[in-house]
Amino acid sequence: MTNPIPNFTALDFETASGYPYSVCQVGLVRVENGIIAEEYCGLIKPPNNFIRRDFSDNIHGIYPEHTQNAPDFAESYPRWKHFIENQILVAHNARFDLGCLTACLRRFCGREIAPRIFCTMKTYRGAFADGASLAVCCAEMGVVLAHHHNALADARACAELFLLAMRDGRELRS
Repeated sequence: MTNPIPNFTALDFETASGYPYSVCQVGLVRVENGIIAEEYCGLIKPPNNFIRRDFSDNIHGIYPEHTQNAPDFAESYPRWKHFIENQILVAHNARFDLGCLTACLRRFCGREIAPRIFCTMKTYRGAFADGASLAVCCAEMGVVLAHHHNALADARACAELFLLAMRDGRELRS
């Protein structure tokens, strides 16, 4: 690898509404020495178990009946915080995912973190004629995007895009 970031966590959140604290699914992929070492995916009950119907129907396919028995964010976070805390993070559209993480940590856990984060969307911006969406980047780079808007599938694709960017010597952008 050209760039010296062998260890990182790729993350993706799906939300129940337009609010960053309305997380309903998290996907995490831990990469160590350039190899996927651990993955986590979990449903999270959003506040009042409210999920906008158009988000369910048109984006992620997660409905209130899927999250009714899921832990809320404060209950869920301890299960996967080792992926996040003191780690380099990577996301596709990092502004969105970091916004979700910081809003939920602040609102539900009373915590603040300021991780080092890289954005694969910014890293690939301008590289392809059709833009830098996750689907476009994956198609152009030959990365399988198995089930777009499933948090784990998106995090896995993001991890692979970041590994390719490092291999190719792309400028890694925050």
